[in-house]
Amino acid sequence: MDLGIFKAIKGAKITAEILSDAIIAAIAQKALVAGDKIPPTRDLAIYLGISRTTVVKSLDQLIGRGFLTATQGAGTWVADHGETAAAAKAHVDGGIIYPWEERYSNLASSLRTMAAEANQSLEFDEINFGSQPIELIPLKQWRAALLHCSNTVDEIGFEANREVFGYRPLREAIAGFLRRNKGIICGADQIVIDSGVQSVVSPIFSLLVKAGDYAICENPGFYGAREQFESLGAHVVPVSVDEDGIVVSELHKMQQAAQWLYVAPSCQEPTGVAMSPTRRRELLQWCTTNGTAILEDDWDSDFHYRGQATDSLFSTDTTGSVVYFYSFWRLLYPLVSTGFLVIPTKLIPLFENFKNVWNRQFTLIEHRVLTELLNDGHVEKHIRLAWKHYRKLRQALIYALTSKLEKNVAVVLSSTGMHVTARFHQKWTSAQIQQAAHSAGLPVISTVAYYINEPRENEFMIRYADLAEEEIDAKVAAFAKALNQ
Repeated sequence: MDLGIFKAIKGAKITAEILSDAIIAAIAQKALVAGDKIPPTRDLAIYLGISRTTVVKSLDQLIGRGFLTATQGAGTWVADHGETAAAAKAHVDGGIIYPWEERYSNLASSLRTMAAEANQSLEFDEINFGSQPIELIPLKQWRAALLHCSNTVDEIGFEANREVFGYRPLREAIAGFLRRNKGIICGADQIVIDSGVQSVVSPIFSLLVKAGDYAICENPGFYGAREQFESLGAHVVPVSVDEDGIVVSELHKMQQAAQWLYVAPSCQEPTGVAMSPTRRRELLQWCTTNGTAILEDDWDSDFHYRGQATDSLFSTDTTGSVVYFYSFWRLLYPLVSTGFLVIPTKLIPLFENFKNVWNRQFTLIEHRVLTELLNDGHVEKHIRLAWKHYRKLRQALIYALTSKLEKNVAVVLSSTGMHVTARFHQKWTSAQIQQAAHSAGLPVISTVAYYINEPRENEFMIRYADLAEEEIDAKVAAFAKALNQ
């Protein structure tokens, strides 16, 4: 099949939906007919300059809708039945398709237009980027705790799920974990549990963010937070990040008051920089003076490689203006993805009312198992053991990058996380870097999606969590060789 049928969309910000529409249009126009074979996903990805994940998602959608058919190991074809072309034409003409786009909220419209796959490499799944390899997680201890909890499940009554913030013994165990590891002193009544970080954070936005609010976000920073603010009609104000974290001096130049500050001080995303103690004090002072509430994202902060970890903003705030959130996903996926908020006491009644109406169902067995792991010290032991392992991998990766690529790479001086951020010479294109990394088996993700505007060219996050120490040097050498070819 001639890839030229896709030239109309080449060069645009291509999502899975846009590619699907292009294939359906080709079928409707009979540029593709029943029995035509679709090119390999990798060839399509390279031709269009998009991730292979995007192509796979698009083809899977079309197979599910009956436009394409696939055979394991053999390929994908245009479906060979009489209704295919007619259905494609009806889709293009809009004759039988309900106009759901007219019902889209601000959030839905934003999600449709955003380049959600821009931060994916050609091969590595973004959802699992940075999670721990299965051989490192405390699987043996999890199985033992799960067996114990399963054997005593008949002792659990409905009262165990009575509290709307979640299983109280788990909230008490989390309070102890936070006290020992994060310097946070809080009560179980301030902890709100949910199935994952996104579901636990959503009430913050839906309950407290209003149209017209101003929200300060790190640039670069987590794009999901920006999307949430903008979908609710808030104005996002980008503020730069340097080696000490968010640049507070830029805040002093703001002309308008800001109601919100979304920040990841313990492991900035994507740079991995930890905010310095001085910068934290300056930031808290500015927020107190200006009446700005803080959403503290404590993602990927359990592994700290330089100096002592700094206390959270929540633990040093004296005004009750900080909401803190954390997820066990980074530590324990796929065993558990439980996330939680720590809220100021003043917000407890509001969140109780919300949870009581909208969400008071919990995975009780999972929460009992996590409670046992926390109380028995298995989670903290896992952190200590994994830290020793990751420290070696991190050092090996940085050394290999700087020795093999020399002046052609600059590694961001970070101190936390399970990845390093590297900036490569402009003589290569982003696509060349991704292709070279893929061929060498080096997992990379572009940081373009993390920038509000003017992204850094050739900046990539490189994951080391599941690399073998003895293979890192060879993989980076192969990566450098592929680049120089």
